[in-house]
Amino acid sequence: MHDNAHWILTNIYAPCTHPEKREFIQWFKNIVMPDNVDWMIVGDFNLCRSPEDRNQAGGDQMDMYLFNEAISCLGLVEIPLKGKRFTWSNKQISPLLQRID
Repeated sequence: MHDNAHWILTNIYAPCTHPEKREFIQWFKNIVMPDNVDWMIVGDFNLCRSPEDRNQAGGDQMDMYLFNEAISCLGLVEIPLKGKRFTWSNKQISPLLQRID
């Protein structure tokens, strides 16, 4: 950056299967980042924050709760999407659209 600021960028690719998701959320929630460090996290969490982030019914409500709890514990702020509701589709004729947080 032009002002010589330093920050950390973390890229996440989280597991897809249920038991590993819970293990990931626990690990994620317990990351310790000092308050004076600017930190941005990007990637594919393979989790949704709410049912509205999906275009069809489903999703594990407890996973959503635990994921949101981890985000809250870390003091993270989600950057809102602009121009699209979903960030991913499976490129099928009837695509499964998802919002990847």
